Amino acid sequence: MIRWTRRPSPAMVVACLALLLALGGTSVAAVSQLVPRNSVGTAQLRNNAVATAKIRNNAITSAKVRNRSLLAVDFAVGQIPAGPAGPAGAPGAAGATGPAGPFPDALPSGRTIRGAYNMGGTSAAAGGLANTSVSFIYALAAAPTVFFVRQGTAAPTQCPGNATFPQATAGNLCVYETQRLNTAGGLVNEVNRSGATIFINSTAAGGFFSFGTWAVTGA
Repeated sequence: MIRWTRRPSPAMVVACLALLLALGGTSVAAVSQLVPRNSVGTAQLRNNAVATAKIRNNAITSAKVRNRSLLAVDFAVGQIPAGPAGPAGAPGAAGATGPAGPFPDALPSGRTIRGAYNMGGTSAAAGGLANTSVSFIYALAAAPTVFFVRQGTAAPTQCPGNATFPQATAGNLCVYETQRLNTAGGLVNEVNRSGATIFINSTAAGGFFSFGTWAVTGA
């Protein structure tokens, strides 16, 4: 085995360093020739080659993001403020007609039904009779108490209305006479849950009549 017993001379050291520097410069030059400045584009990058750690903080600005390319899922919850409410939409189509409601067995308490009556005739003498009936449409829970308010007389407290707007308190039938001729007033008879009959008598021979309005309220 050959052993070196002498140290390299300074000239040898300088020559070796010069050789290394020359070789290194050649490598850099070769890389620069193979990959010139601004020559690496999308086609030269492998898919998924650029990781998050390789991107400098705050390096991607608005100018680098394509308009309308980000989605709501790209933002953390609460980062995107809610926009203003939009205009009201057009009304929807009408729904189907519902089934008919139950027919009441009796007029509910406190509910009022109103109507009108008209009767008259011609009599050869005093005492001529005329009558008419009124129907409540809905049956009452019980036959009402009747009050006939003659034209020009005060109505009882059970009949707080008038001939223009007839009213009756609960459980009462109020008949308001608006006009009459050749009769002293009416009589209400045959009252039941479904209706009543009103009678008048002439006070002299000739034509006679009575007409007005009525109201009945469920008890």
